Amino acid sequence: MPSTCVFSFDRPNPIYYSGETINGRVVLTNSSNKSVNAVYILFEGAAKVRWEEHRTRTVNGRTETYTVHFRASESYLNTCTNVFGEGEFPAGTHTYTFSIPLPLECPTSCVEKYGKIAYEVSLVMDRSWRFNNVFKQPLTVLQTYNLNMYPEMLVPLKNEDIKYFCCWPFSSGPVISTLTIPFGGYAPGQRIHYTLQIDNQSHGYDLHGIELSLIQIYEFKATSPSYKSRKHSNVLSEEYQPERVRRLSKRLINASLVIPPVPPSTRQQGIIKVTYQIKMAIKTGDCHRDSDIHMPITVGTIPLAQSAENPANASEWIPQTPDTPAGAAADLPPSYDHCLPPSFEEATHIGSKFVDTDVNEHNRTDDFIPRYPMYTNFATPSAPLLDDRPDVPTLILPSAPRLN
Repeated sequence: MPSTCVFSFDRPNPIYYSGETINGRVVLTNSSNKSVNAVYILFEGAAKVRWEEHRTRTVNGRTETYTVHFRASESYLNTCTNVFGEGEFPAGTHTYTFSIPLPLECPTSCVEKYGKIAYEVSLVMDRSWRFNNVFKQPLTVLQTYNLNMYPEMLVPLKNEDIKYFCCWPFSSGPVISTLTIPFGGYAPGQRIHYTLQIDNQSHGYDLHGIELSLIQIYEFKATSPSYKSRKHSNVLSEEYQPERVRRLSKRLINASLVIPPVPPSTRQQGIIKVTYQIKMAIKTGDCHRDSDIHMPITVGTIPLAQSAENPANASEWIPQTPDTPAGAAADLPPSYDHCLPPSFEEATHIGSKFVDTDVNEHNRTDDFIPRYPMYTNFATPSAPLLDDRPDVPTLILPSAPRLN
């Protein structure tokens, strides 16, 4: 029988915040004695970026196509602990414990089309003259982004667009669109309540509908064979208002967009960066281009207390986080030790997943999907309550978003 290995952690799901310590154990069952150089527990945290581009060149008067492989990698954590030295590793069941502190600067786990940030605990049997036995357990690491630590997130966001319709030889008055969002930062599970004011001062053009979308933008940076970046975007959620805004009329629209389970906005420089923005498109029809507004927003892991549906209740359970500056604890609300924690949901926005071809196909963990917290008790009630507290509803998730 082949050897088997089971990993267990100090919590039901292996999801940890930067600054925490990962505690767990490995149970290795070995059916026979094996000659080894060493048996060790390895913990790795790293980012990888890779994509290909096809180009053409002229050689001896002939045009040929070739492929350029863009790559980059970053290591955030690499620890190795020997549990058995060189010699004859005996058959039987062997249990080893581990304790791994996570640095505060560890970026959030993610998987995307051109790269990924991954964290894995492995048990490796380094064997003489044979392939190593490698057992891997991926886990989710979240870089804490407590929006309550950033006062600028309380400032409302506002953007205005003025579009003139002009089809030669005629011209018309402008369409003035103003989009307002009450806060600059939100957490997954919340609804972004927005206000859209439209003043259609044109004399001959009706507007055919308004579409608002929450866009996730990944930027990947390669360092070999040269420095280059590439972006990939996902439409996470969208709302469409089909009503027309007729010429020489005004309209005020109040609606909302839900934030699905996604990684927080990136705060540090690295080879993978994720940002978010709200996009508004006014459908103008005829020969005119749509009128667009793009407004960047921040997605954190802990929402603003003021952005809750009931801020008075929310202020009772905004926690102190591992990245809280020294001396700032007195400015924070109490912990939520006696309240329900946020639920964790799998990412729903992943299209084509990154495949790590640098790793032996028998040791890949490409099917692993990180999980992200959902603050359902900050959302508008849309399903039966989890318990008798009026501010803890269950959120119905939107359908899978569209890829661009």
